[in-house]
Amino acid sequence: MAAERYRLGCNDRVTIDGIHYRPSGRKGRVNLLRLVIDNAVTDTTVRHLSDEEYARLRDGRKIRIEEGYYSFAFQLLRDRADGTNLSDLSDLDDETLRDIAWKVEWCTRFRQAHTGQAGHEIRCKKTPKDMTDFIEAEHELIHRWYLGMFGTVRPPGRNVQPGAQRKPYDYPSASALRNWLNLLDAGEDQPGVFRPKYGKCGNRNQLDERVRGIVEKHVRQYATGQRIKPVDVFTRIEADLMILNRRLPSAERVSIDESTVRRWIKKLPPILIDLAHLGPKRTELKYAPVGKGLVSVDGLSPLARMDRVEMDDWEIDLFAILKDRRVRPDLAPAAKAEARRLKKNRTVVRCTVTVAIDVVTKCVVGLHVTPFAPSAAGSKSALHSVVVDKTTVAKLARAASDWPMTARPLEVATDGGPAFAGDFHETLGKLRIEHRLPGKDPRTRGTIESFFGTFKRLCRIYTGRSFSNVVERGDYPSELLASVLAEDLYLRLVRFVVDEYHHKPHSSLGGMRPYEAWHRAGNDLDPPPDDFSRLLAFGLSVRNRVVDADGITYLHARYRHPLMGKLRGFLGDRRVSIVTNPNDMGCILVGIPPDLRTHFPGDGAYLVFEADDLDGVTLVEWLRENQQLRRFEKQEKLAGNPFRLMAHHDLMQDAEEARRRAGVPSHVVSEEQLNRMVKMVERKGHVAVSKRPVPSGPPMSGNVGPGRLGTSVATPPNGRRRPGTISDLPSALDGSINLYGEDHE
Repeated sequence: MAAERYRLGCNDRVTIDGIHYRPSGRKGRVNLLRLVIDNAVTDTTVRHLSDEEYARLRDGRKIRIEEGYYSFAFQLLRDRADGTNLSDLSDLDDETLRDIAWKVEWCTRFRQAHTGQAGHEIRCKKTPKDMTDFIEAEHELIHRWYLGMFGTVRPPGRNVQPGAQRKPYDYPSASALRNWLNLLDAGEDQPGVFRPKYGKCGNRNQLDERVRGIVEKHVRQYATGQRIKPVDVFTRIEADLMILNRRLPSAERVSIDESTVRRWIKKLPPILIDLAHLGPKRTELKYAPVGKGLVSVDGLSPLARMDRVEMDDWEIDLFAILKDRRVRPDLAPAAKAEARRLKKNRTVVRCTVTVAIDVVTKCVVGLHVTPFAPSAAGSKSALHSVVVDKTTVAKLARAASDWPMTARPLEVATDGGPAFAGDFHETLGKLRIEHRLPGKDPRTRGTIESFFGTFKRLCRIYTGRSFSNVVERGDYPSELLASVLAEDLYLRLVRFVVDEYHHKPHSSLGGMRPYEAWHRAGNDLDPPPDDFSRLLAFGLSVRNRVVDADGITYLHARYRHPLMGKLRGFLGDRRVSIVTNPNDMGCILVGIPPDLRTHFPGDGAYLVFEADDLDGVTLVEWLRENQQLRRFEKQEKLAGNPFRLMAHHDLMQDAEEARRRAGVPSHVVSEEQLNRMVKMVERKGHVAVSKRPVPSGPPMSGNVGPGRLGTSVATPPNGRRRPGTISDLPSALDGSINLYGEDHE
């Protein structure tokens, strides 16, 4: 004979041999029990309690079942029902039991108000007005009761139409409370009447099979590349049902509601719809699991601190005011057009932020801000901040914490944009840092892509937020409300990174702060490059410089080196290239041609030339000083003019008097000489362009002698012309000088 079947409630506590268990469902004729330690359920230990074993333990009094032990709501309902068996509620979870207890509390309090109990002097009737007044007076008290009883708040009210106010927490309407009272009266005050009956709702399996086939066919066609709308699907179904109903009697005609069709569409798998609407590639990117990301660089050792740094740029969602007019001509056309549209004496821009972040510790190790478009220069500036000490920058931004994240990374991962190509790529090579291009998939650079969402917290603090798109911005006048200066935005971002972001628990670090993760990392860091390597990598290259006897001149500054004479001797007329540091004009690097490096052993490919009194002077300061120097020279020139010009005037008069005394003709061209030269040039021009007369007369015979054509007037070898030369010239009357006859034509 089979043992009596006994089903345990999900909130019961089962004690066997002093060990506590909690039911976790039933499988066949076996109850599944999970071990409870300190009122916490462990998912690792599961005990099977069959009906036969339960009967044996019950008869031996070795098992104890405490009904509803793990649900305070179940115990409260049992006390309200005066110990009545609540087996119909034993399979419900604690959240559902709390809802039932909450409904019972509402009904109990209204009955007290209806009968004038519990201090209610005026009895409430079951009219809509009285019940509405009762709910308005009691909903806050019952919410406090619920919070104090169960330690949690009620969920907010259901979504309402736009323009209506949503309830901050759930409470019934007058009609809902009346229905609860009627259910409780009909169920003889048993809480089980509030048991959810979701399994009996809906229109399951009641659709005509002929309609089902049509609906399934057209609903499946919703997942097509045409991206049709649900109303299109319903129209197609209506068309097929119209043809079907023509063959059916009037009493058997079928139909379907549009809301039912929409429910069928919502049951389609989202991946099926995205595959049709977005295509295979985008669907794969959307649903493919990301996993833990990159965990190793070489495939052997795990990824460590500063092994991989990801860099990217972002146009920040905040308008800033640009006050420096000297950089306005270099802005993009869009920024200039926006300034003209505002018609104000200010320019608002969206700055470009370039960030470098360590993948392992999530620390920001490099930062740069510029009002211009993304460029290789901005990317190089962000890379430069990675390998230099940023303590001074943090203090300048008035940060309370420090910024010790400085090292030479093993590799830098960027996208393939122009801002991370060319000069930026060459700079990484000079620093001996590998440049990684993961590809177009942004998930391969997930750390930096997700970080820019963190910067939006700062954008929400200041006025003038641009938002991600115009739809999200709405009518908010972002440009007019810009308040932060573009020159100050960098320091604001530094303060946000150093004091806010680095000390906020990070979900990817298991709740650890990035600052703590950096200091807990035990791997040794590659030291940042020295001053020479940084100057070679980030300096400006200038070609065609001459090595003079006193050194090299660059921007009116003289740079010298002990070996400059030796270098000049081997160079000859050749020129060299130099590398300058815009942030420090104190020294330059002078490149040694490859064929001369053997003459400079131990100096490498560059010599460091230094200038006196220029250590720490920036390029901007030096250019400004040069402008002041030129301004001083101009002032000195004007101040010396009265003496210099008077002396020159006196000397000119003395020279003119000396010429006259010596009888020397004036070397200044007179007006008569100029006119004579102009007339001669005009005469020569007329001769050059005039037409010569055409030869005329009979042709000459072939026996023309040597003297027939005339006598030479050239000077003979003895240098004297023979007399009578001109008279011997033939006259035009002697005949034609044309040597060609008629036979030659």
